[in-house]
Amino acid sequence: MNVKGSKHMSYENRVYIEQALRLGMKCKDIAKNIEMDERTVSKEIQKRRNKVKNGKYGTENYQKMDKEPCKTINKFPFVCNGCKRKTFCFKEFKYFYDAKLAQDNYEIILKDTRIGLDISLENKEVLDSILKNGTDKGQSINHIIETNRDSISYSKSSIYRLVHSNKTTIQKMDLRRAVRLKPRKHYVQKDDNKEIRIGRRYNDFLKAVSISDNPFPIITEMDTVEGPKGNRKCILTIHITNTHFMLMFLLESKSKEEVSRVFIQLQSTLGLKLYKKLFHTILTDRGTEFCNPLSIELDANTGEKISSVYFCNSYCSYQKGAIEENHTLLRYIIPKGTNIDNLTQDKLDLAMSHINSYYRESLDSTPYELTRSLIGNSFLEKIKTRLIPHNLVNLKPGLIK
Repeated sequence: MNVKGSKHMSYENRVYIEQALRLGMKCKDIAKNIEMDERTVSKEIQKRRNKVKNGKYGTENYQKMDKEPCKTINKFPFVCNGCKRKTFCFKEFKYFYDAKLAQDNYEIILKDTRIGLDISLENKEVLDSILKNGTDKGQSINHIIETNRDSISYSKSSIYRLVHSNKTTIQKMDLRRAVRLKPRKHYVQKDDNKEIRIGRRYNDFLKAVSISDNPFPIITEMDTVEGPKGNRKCILTIHITNTHFMLMFLLESKSKEEVSRVFIQLQSTLGLKLYKKLFHTILTDRGTEFCNPLSIELDANTGEKISSVYFCNSYCSYQKGAIEENHTLLRYIIPKGTNIDNLTQDKLDLAMSHINSYYRESLDSTPYELTRSLIGNSFLEKIKTRLIPHNLVNLKPGLIK
């Protein structure tokens, strides 16, 4: 019997082998019952049998010792477990198979084989070069691996072990998010009864999504990113959660008028059909810049309602966690405290292209490529974004300087 694709032999299998040897079962029967190849069973017994000094060897009955090779030892079963003559045997050594000792031996060998990494000097130099080139551009280990599949044969965990054990040119602190984030602050939620949010609270959002006719509705999250205190400009970020695609628009001020301007511009640029598809359901926080939801929900020309805006609960930014996570990538390019009053929309478009070309493990692709396949090229062209070659993706501040 040749059982292909079998897993490692378990402790239960070894216990069965020990019992079967004691009963004198044939190798093929043992192998069949534990669903292993006969050769596997044979090798297991020979490799993990225990050699024991025979106490009767050298006694006065030494002359009775059989001078011929022991057939029980030299061929299956290779051990004395089920031998009826073992009590009267005067061979120098006896052999026994013990399941517990065999399992201990297996685990020791398995542990030893998994210590360290088998990497040649030549492969290490290639890996170092790729890792250094990627981390210098602000790329994560996952992005580097996925975009250099032809050159990297190691898994993500293996590369992390190399880095953490100081066996690569880059160090742990060169990695993204190497420093732990601070614990989340918890606030007491306050009720908000402002009229503008009636029918637009988070519970209303959950209800609207649950009764939607579309099993996979497009949900868009919205937020703003500010510079240091005193900066006039800020960035409006719009995140399409289905594809992790993020749009970014430079606002001259953090005001509802500027937010309205952007959405009126989007209606004109995208057309009402595509606008309705992408912005049918919008989730945002309770910032004052979003206190005029009607300018987003209504057609600027006819006043027809074409989308719905909903607000998260107070101090519950995790309710729109997708966009908050994407802000991490934006902060790699524009760190907190960076003056953005000199930032231009063209530079922001460039940053948007790099962020959307960044490989995401959860998508097994990039937001750009997934959006292109689900929404189409025309949308990407209208918002002035492009695909950046994987190895050229740069998430460092120098990108927009």
